[in-house]
Amino acid sequence: MSKIKIISIALLAYLLLLAADLRAGISQNFDGRVDQGLEILYQGDYDSALVIFDSFIRDNPQNPAGYFFKAGLYQTRMSAYESDFWHKYYKNSVDSAIMLCNLALDDDPKDAWAYFVRGGSFSYIAAWDAKQGKYLAAFRNGLKAVSDFKKARAIDPALYDAYIGIGSYHYFRTKATGFIKWLPFIGDDRDQGISEIITAIEKGRYSRVMGQNALLWIYTDYGREKKALELGGALEKLYPNNPFFHWAVPEVLWRQKRWPEAEAAYGKLMKLLERQNALNNYNKVVASYKLAKCFLENGKYQDAYRVAQQSISYPLDQETAGRLVNERRRAQEVMLQAEKKIRENK
Repeated sequence: MSKIKIISIALLAYLLLLAADLRAGISQNFDGRVDQGLEILYQGDYDSALVIFDSFIRDNPQNPAGYFFKAGLYQTRMSAYESDFWHKYYKNSVDSAIMLCNLALDDDPKDAWAYFVRGGSFSYIAAWDAKQGKYLAAFRNGLKAVSDFKKARAIDPALYDAYIGIGSYHYFRTKATGFIKWLPFIGDDRDQGISEIITAIEKGRYSRVMGQNALLWIYTDYGREKKALELGGALEKLYPNNPFFHWAVPEVLWRQKRWPEAEAAYGKLMKLLERQNALNNYNKVVASYKLAKCFLENGKYQDAYRVAQQSISYPLDQETAGRLVNERRRAQEVMLQAEKKIRENK
């Protein structure tokens, strides 16, 4: 047999294997690197997690899941650092995930995980739109996302990860009636949404931690402070060195005006932030202002003055300074109140 024929047969065999692999569905290509990358991501080691996801993408270039989890990494990192520094990488990852999902669904219209990944990618776009104040675009992309999540669930009822997207939609569409005035009242589905997110946490393949984080902030928003504190405390214990999971507990205590406990919680958060290589000092300004307010309410006026002064002294770029006008003004008010109390007590 000639070398050309041998090469042709080998190439044909490779293409047939590749096609069979695609028809098997994208979940057939998942491996332990996804779990490993997510766990390292939750620890706050974004660079190491990125290396793992890139390794998965290199070995599974047709699988959109690698790009999807990579997009989730960038979204979490941008949220954790209050910075859009990684946006172009985030957008490229989201676009790649959607493109590969479309190809996978062209090959197999019943690939439930492809619908899930595409739905998750649309939900990332919706979240970005909402952050930019583009609520109509966010609503439209949210509808695309929940449509794909429901298709995934219909094809595979055991794909419980889809419930986190469906549950989030049911919770937040109730709130959307307050933002999008023309939207007709559609009933209060918040409890249903919470129940669906809990299902994803308990039974999903990849949704436990981020599902818990989503539920934590939903409890905070919904006024279920006790559950928020319990869940927030559990996440803090799981990830003691990642400040991303340490914002909710002090926020709940702050809202309840439990000033001694809030002081301790914001003090712990500030220590974590001081160890972090911040890009813009946004988080430090916010946390130090709130810590200063706690000191003031607790009668620790010297500490309140010192920390409030620190809050307004962090160097900021122009864009970040514009976003923090109110926080810095409030920190200055705390500083002036503390200074007045110090003079009165002399």
